[in-house]
Amino acid sequence: MLHEIAAEQFDRDSFYYAGMFPSHRYYGAPDGKMKHDNNVFFSGLIAMTLGELQGNFSGPDSATCHEIRTSACASFPKFRNKSGRSTYNFWRTNPSMVFPNSGFLNLFKKWHSLPDDIDDTSILLMAMEADSATARAAKALMEQHANTVSYGIRNTFKKYRHIPAYSTWFGKSMPIDFDACVLANTLYFMHHYGMAGSRYDSATVQLLDSFIRNREYMTHPAYISPHYARSPVLIYHFARLIGRYPVPELAQHRSQLAADAKALLAATDDDMDRVILSTSLLWLGERPAEINLSKVDTDGDFVFFVAGFNSLLPDFGKKAFSGYHLISYYYRCPAYNKVLLLQHHLVRQALRS
Repeated sequence: MLHEIAAEQFDRDSFYYAGMFPSHRYYGAPDGKMKHDNNVFFSGLIAMTLGELQGNFSGPDSATCHEIRTSACASFPKFRNKSGRSTYNFWRTNPSMVFPNSGFLNLFKKWHSLPDDIDDTSILLMAMEADSATARAAKALMEQHANTVSYGIRNTFKKYRHIPAYSTWFGKSMPIDFDACVLANTLYFMHHYGMAGSRYDSATVQLLDSFIRNREYMTHPAYISPHYARSPVLIYHFARLIGRYPVPELAQHRSQLAADAKALLAATDDDMDRVILSTSLLWLGERPAEINLSKVDTDGDFVFFVAGFNSLLPDFGKKAFSGYHLISYYYRCPAYNKVLLLQHHLVRQALRS
């Protein structure tokens, strides 16, 4: 699997930059019209995840893993804030790009470019193994853009609008946005660098605790996580955080998350959903049935990320259009799917030893 992943990485600039992995977006449905999309998100996730798995390899495999990571990180400067600060964008920043490889949607950049976001910033800084000073500078910027600091969120449940949790975006021109998976990744970043503990971290834990306790990841997944949108993916993010950094307020929900993961696992016919749900159960302390990884289809309809315009709408519109296909783009990356398989194999292997 490691060598198959390496084979999909670009070694020179083209539409994709050297070190990146191909990813695809689909308009309107997971099987809609496909366009190549050279975002940094999946390349960052691959580098970050392989960084966590690096210690499982030795000899030539270790060298291959390290080379994949190093090459991926070499592409990241193209997505860094154009002012030079250590925040990162989903798409290229200088010159700015939105919806690459799409003539009509690319006109969007003429009047509005996408601001940097805390999700890509957290993922890429961990992937690069950025120093603690850089991480703390990024954290300070995240806190400056948290909910209620300058203005408040309007498109979440009223019971959560007062919570000063992190917003997805750094840009002042974007509405405050809560996304449960982004928040889980941000807390993961804070714990990774040993800097969790501010009032904004505590507020983010409070918000995730409420999302989970009220099972809104099952009943309203696209509303509480407009950029990931699907219950299996939300559970995966929660379980990864709890499995690595057992935050007490969240760890108390292990049994509930495990029960929901088992129910989804029993009902799904998607190979990759089975993989991430089984990995989630392993992180939650369960022992799901073995998966024959050689038979998993990594080129299927599995969707890990969704670009949903509903996150930009006022609350009524966000509720009405949550999960609505015609304002959504569905993203896939076959190489990242292989990384998820590799991750599952090594997590299960570690628990056997």
